[in-house]
Amino acid sequence: MIETVFKNTIKKYRLLEPKDKVLLGVSGGPDSLCLLHLFLKIKKEYSLKLICVHFNHRLRQEALLEENFVKDVCKAAGVEFISEGKNVKDFAGDSLEQAARNLRFDFFLKVSRQTKFKKLALAHHCDDLVETVLMRLIRGSGLRGLSGFSPQMRFRSLKVIRPLIELSKDDILAWLSENKISYCLDQSNFQEEFFRNRIRLKLMPLLKELNPNIVENISNAARNISLDYSFIYDYSYQVFLSLKTKESSQSLYLNLKKLKNLPLAIFSNVIRIAIEELKGSTRRLTAKHIDELADLVANRPSGSIVDLPFLLAKKEQNHLRIQSLIL
Repeated sequence: MIETVFKNTIKKYRLLEPKDKVLLGVSGGPDSLCLLHLFLKIKKEYSLKLICVHFNHRLRQEALLEENFVKDVCKAAGVEFISEGKNVKDFAGDSLEQAARNLRFDFFLKVSRQTKFKKLALAHHCDDLVETVLMRLIRGSGLRGLSGFSPQMRFRSLKVIRPLIELSKDDILAWLSENKISYCLDQSNFQEEFFRNRIRLKLMPLLKELNPNIVENISNAARNISLDYSFIYDYSYQVFLSLKTKESSQSLYLNLKKLKNLPLAIFSNVIRIAIEELKGSTRRLTAKHIDELADLVANRPSGSIVDLPFLLAKKEQNHLRIQSLIL
């Protein structure tokens, strides 16, 4: 039963504590409506305080209707509702999807600061996890990307939880139908210009023909990779701290001699951690960049430079200096 899996996932990954204050990300689609109604079922058991947060991307004519639909559902359930809308196209660079995600999370963080609610529940499920892993595999991701997303993670001041992660899309749709719960359908989910949609609509049906258990198998693989990567990351972070000699808002220095002696796997993770500390993300950083940095550290003369996305890495006499190019 879906309620049992939901509750077991919360206990298994320790996603909730009694008297938690939780923001619920609700778009109006089937997954987020399932999330909202399942939280309503455990609200009293955990003595939860809930706020529904809805971000309107203003990409479709139906967006305002969906916002009002979620608002009415929350009003009927006695849950506070906070929304914000922005025209995502005005902020889109090379990726409309990334711009939408950035604006949505900026909104979540703002509401968190205003309300002092430090936990955010999202409605990502098992099929979403598999789609994410396949997208990253096709794009050439490493272990971190292939781990997909975890049941809980830290995003700046927010703790993000995903209590539907062990449920399938079919489970969710069947439960909503059985309980006669209405939801909205986003027609853009069926438009093949979006990469994720092509994975969902074209690749996944083919993979299910080859192996009906493909969703379970890939999700299990992602969880195993996540466990391995978590260990590697924690170790690499301690190494990074031991190599970092000084830093400022614009530059970060790593001990060159110690950096040279690292195994390539740890070197790669230390570099990614350093860039993340300085820039906030490793977006646009590729394996080619890591290879160039490894060659810079091991073989090139002092004073040599490698250009990175919005960054510059320079080999100095005793340090590798990574410097931001954005003032």
